[in-house]
Amino acid sequence: MNKSLLRFLAVLLLAVGGLLHVAPARAAGGISCTSANMSAVSFGTVNALSSLSTTTATLTYLCNNSDKNNTHSATICFSIGEPGGAQTNPRQMSSGTNKLNFQLYQDPSYTQVWGSQYFGSFLTPLAVNLTLAKDASTNNAQATLYAQVLSGQTTAAAGSYTDSYQNGDTAVTVNDVQGSTAPGSCGGTNANVFFPFLVSATVQKNCTVAANDLTFNAVAAGTATAPGNTTLSVTCTVSTPYTVGLAPLNVTSTTGLGTMKGTGSNTNTVQYQLYSNSGLTQVWGNTAAVGSTGNGVAGSGTGSAQSLTVYAKTTTTTDVTPDTYSDTVQVNVNY
Repeated sequence: MNKSLLRFLAVLLLAVGGLLHVAPARAAGGISCTSANMSAVSFGTVNALSSLSTTTATLTYLCNNSDKNNTHSATICFSIGEPGGAQTNPRQMSSGTNKLNFQLYQDPSYTQVWGSQYFGSFLTPLAVNLTLAKDASTNNAQATLYAQVLSGQTTAAAGSYTDSYQNGDTAVTVNDVQGSTAPGSCGGTNANVFFPFLVSATVQKNCTVAANDLTFNAVAAGTATAPGNTTLSVTCTVSTPYTVGLAPLNVTSTTGLGTMKGTGSNTNTVQYQLYSNSGLTQVWGNTAAVGSTGNGVAGSGTGSAQSLTVYAKTTTTTDVTPDTYSDTVQVNVNY
């Protein structure tokens, strides 16, 4: 009886062994990503008083299909959150306590924000559908990041601004399936791959100026003085000190004393003097320089237009031919 039992067990083991031998082999491997790198997002020098600024950066990544027998497809998701888990919209660079708004996008139309599937104000990672044949690689594929410093930031102070994205602020996930159709959604395996990068911009000191014509009152010939005034509009970046000098051009002058000329063959001239106060006691000339007011006018930028009034009077006391007399005054803003 013991002999028959042993024979039965031997047959059973052979049968089981036969089943194990003919079972189909399970596919091994699939798509995984081993590296990702983002170049620096550098806006360079930004003029806060003008329109928005743009730049691009390049994401380079390496993924491969380790299955030596089958084609695999995957949706690779590249997430960019916000440093420290912040919830800011738009994103912000910092220069001390000063802020500069910017945003990161997936498209050149600047409509699709590049966000993270995990956290942040925008849950919109870059999703790339990928199909790789057996044992194939992406060979350092690339994607473009589009970045924009937003317009309307005239109150941004001059300085160097940065925002640093660390490993935990970026992530790569791989949602892999066997076959030629990618899942089309994020999820799957966290690749434990990161692509830290730095965003930077330098807001430069800048000023713009606009001026209105100065028209003297019509007077009889030989009248000693005719008053007049006009306004200048100076706009400078926040906390930027500036000085303004005025230089009449018909006859070179640094003291604000100008000469108006008549029209056509008229050789007569009319002199005038520029002032910075309504009492006409403070000459407004052109000795102002960076850090020195001289005989000009000084101010500090606010990011908004600041109005300055120019006062003037004619000084000619001799008769001149009735005519229209004019001169051009150059406005020099030093900052």
